[in-house]
Amino acid sequence: MTTAPLALKSPDGSLRVEFHWCEDRFVHQILGADSPTGENTVMASVNGTADQTWPCSPPIQQLSLESLPVGDALLGVGAAGVSHWSVSVHWLEAAEEPTLFFDFACRCKQTPEFLGSTYRPNSRFKIEAGEGSQLTIDGDQTQIRPASTDASGTLRWTYTIKAC
Repeated sequence: MTTAPLALKSPDGSLRVEFHWCEDRFVHQILGADSPTGENTVMASVNGTADQTWPCSPPIQQLSLESLPVGDALLGVGAAGVSHWSVSVHWLEAAEEPTLFFDFACRCKQTPEFLGSTYRPNSRFKIEAGEGSQLTIDGDQTQIRPASTDASGTLRWTYTIKAC
């Protein structure tokens, strides 16, 4: 298993996602180039700890960069408690501007206390919830969750992120 940082960069270089190892899982951040200054704008994931059964973002412990017919993708899996997570991250080819697509799933053996992805908001990025997913913005946290989490089984949530 590698814990080396992994990244996907948009074809025009204006947006990228970087995953790096932190304690017991990969955490990620979205970086966008600020045109006037050339500096990077960052939106970081909010992550849980090793003792949490239901962390505020998925605990991805294995991650790889794969070349697929649709382009490069980051694929990952992880576990916490008795639940197992998976993720796929890739660029949307049909989008007019660089757009990252996140697809998470969790196999739950019990009804989750919390399930979703959490970020520290940044007004320079736009997050849109996908089908069957909901977006909430509450002060210093933005969360994307499955529309329903009141059962066990495999639950899925998707979303896109692009620069504003």
